[in-house]
Amino acid sequence: MEIFTTGSNELDSLVGGFRPGNMILIVGHPGAGKTTLASKICYSNTLANKRCLYLTFYEDKDKLFYNMVRLGIRLDEAESRGLFKYIRLPVSSAEEIMDALTNIIAKNRYDVVVIDSINVALELYERKEGQRALLLNFFYQIAQLINGLLVAVAEIPFEKESLELGSIEFIADAVLYLKHRNVHGLLSRILEVRKLRGVPLSIAELPFSIVEGEGIKIYLHPRLERVLREGGLIRGTLEFTRQLLEPVRKGDVVYVSYPPTARTPIVAIPFIDLLVTNNFKGFFLSYRYSKDEILEAHIAALTRYTDLAREDAVKLLNGYLHIESLNPTNYSIPHLHAITIEFIEKINPDLVMFHGVEIFRCIADPQKYWTTLINEMLWLKNIGKLVVRFGSRVDPYWHKMNASLSEKIIDLRYRYEKGRVIPIIYSWGRGREPSIIEVNEEILAKLREEIRKLLPPTP
Repeated sequence: MEIFTTGSNELDSLVGGFRPGNMILIVGHPGAGKTTLASKICYSNTLANKRCLYLTFYEDKDKLFYNMVRLGIRLDEAESRGLFKYIRLPVSSAEEIMDALTNIIAKNRYDVVVIDSINVALELYERKEGQRALLLNFFYQIAQLINGLLVAVAEIPFEKESLELGSIEFIADAVLYLKHRNVHGLLSRILEVRKLRGVPLSIAELPFSIVEGEGIKIYLHPRLERVLREGGLIRGTLEFTRQLLEPVRKGDVVYVSYPPTARTPIVAIPFIDLLVTNNFKGFFLSYRYSKDEILEAHIAALTRYTDLAREDAVKLLNGYLHIESLNPTNYSIPHLHAITIEFIEKINPDLVMFHGVEIFRCIADPQKYWTTLINEMLWLKNIGKLVVRFGSRVDPYWHKMNASLSEKIIDLRYRYEKGRVIPIIYSWGRGREPSIIEVNEEILAKLREEIRKLLPPTP
């Protein structure tokens, strides 16, 4: 059977696409992305040589085309290929709207019809419930008439969370609500799948964003699907790395913690080793420091503990590590999650590092944060990324929760002895007994000796 796409692989995987005769109702607040989603559905089906009619009562064609081009939705190209027809109807009477639409469809074959928005037609029948029901049935019959897909767009006021236009939601095969919420002064976009006829729903709300060059991007909650395959083990060159991490696999989560009042960048060296030894691409996202500060911290780790010259340290890092920084107070948790996914999909790293994760103890609602974090970690596991999360132990509960979500634990502590502060590292990982490593002169001498193996050969 012929299937119509929603224009989103994620949404298609959830709903299974749509069949001829289906009606989709897209509901949302002003500016929530209703027109963008409707246009993407329309345009994506023209890419499969299906013809789309876009009927509107107020949208300016040039403005619509311009806005959609910025989002990668080329309605102008579809029009030039004869697969897209834009018609703007005057607001007159409901009967004239029905007659005009019937004549348009009778003259040409369309596979997809978008009506943006149905509020205009329905409001013409205010307090005339029988006539409104007739109009609703007419909309539904359009999908049957064209043996295709009808996309109806409806707007609700900001203060409303539901549509009050009679039985339109009852006759629709799918009802999608687009919402944007103000969460602590930050914008959060949510797609609520309120109805899918014939599909058992297990997910009610999905975060989404409007992305330049792509349009609507939806973020599905991942399932635990990781399969450990031969070759999944990751090995380092340095003895220090082997003592702290191995065995470590693609898809593992490593939690590195340290006291809030004393830190040493030595814990970064094993991950630099993994990047260089395995020719991995690394992505380091800090929630606390700038990109320059993070780079300097990595350089300091190499120069201070291995006696590498600064130029050798810079050379070692430049080819393997991509650094970004975000101020998490500028975003809602779903929006931050969406940005993180976009970073990772664009960079496609092998090793993903998050720095300053303790800051969410102060700024996030715990339930929403842990739900989002677990989904994010499952997604990274499923795509085979090694994940490292750096955070200070500011709260016992948060420290235990982070540890419980990880396959590897590295706790940095200190001991004061004879006027010296000695780093002590507790290390535990699945498949091995816990161990304690004292970062003494013997360990450092071995580091200085072995680090040269990571440098490219001198020509």
